[in-house]
Amino acid sequence: MREEAIGIKNLDKIIPVGQKVIVYISEGNFKGTYSSYIYDLDDKYIYILMPTNENGLKAVIREGEKINISFVSKNGYRVGFDIPVTGIIQEGSKVIYKLAKPEKAVKIELRENFRVEMLIDVEFYYFKEGKIGKSQGTIIDISAGGIKLSCDDDLEIRDKLFLTFKLGEYLLDGVEAEVVRKVITGEEGVKHYGLKFSNISKDKEDKIIKFCINKQIEMARKLKGMD
Repeated sequence: MREEAIGIKNLDKIIPVGQKVIVYISEGNFKGTYSSYIYDLDDKYIYILMPTNENGLKAVIREGEKINISFVSKNGYRVGFDIPVTGIIQEGSKVIYKLAKPEKAVKIELRENFRVEMLIDVEFYYFKEGKIGKSQGTIIDISAGGIKLSCDDDLEIRDKLFLTFKLGEYLLDGVEAEVVRKVITGEEGVKHYGLKFSNISKDKEDKIIKFCINKQIEMARKLKGMD
């Protein structure tokens, strides 16, 4: 995986107020991946709203605990950094975490580093020669930009597909993709296709990115013997 350390001087230009972020908590009762956003910034601190996971569970983080913040920049990179919680602020019904600004972060290219290898059942519709077909196959790997699909169907470059598959708790329905690569492997002629997502909604894209981040963090921790 190619990672690049970057210095942070003008953080507000990289991660503006309102930016959606992914929060990863590595230990404790609330270990896991959550969503939040940048509530405010000043010269020394970042403020985020209390993170929430896909089931609506809010993460209770104690002062002094370190968390990982990551987000997708406008240039298509994931930027991430570890950061301690330095304070907890209550504003009416809102709980806001005060975080010390990082001095540096890590920049990772999504296409190269968000690819997760795993087998996922998928159903899909495809358009071919003016006709609509329905079939099923297996996702071999998935990234923020697309999937590798294994199936018995004869597809061609530029064929359009609409995919339905499940990522953990997420059900993604009608995800549009285009065939950009075709590979026939093995003696039995197993068909593998590279698909690129197209016209994907921000909500579905966020779910895929969040899933891939969570799986990559889990795999990295296992490789390091942390689990």
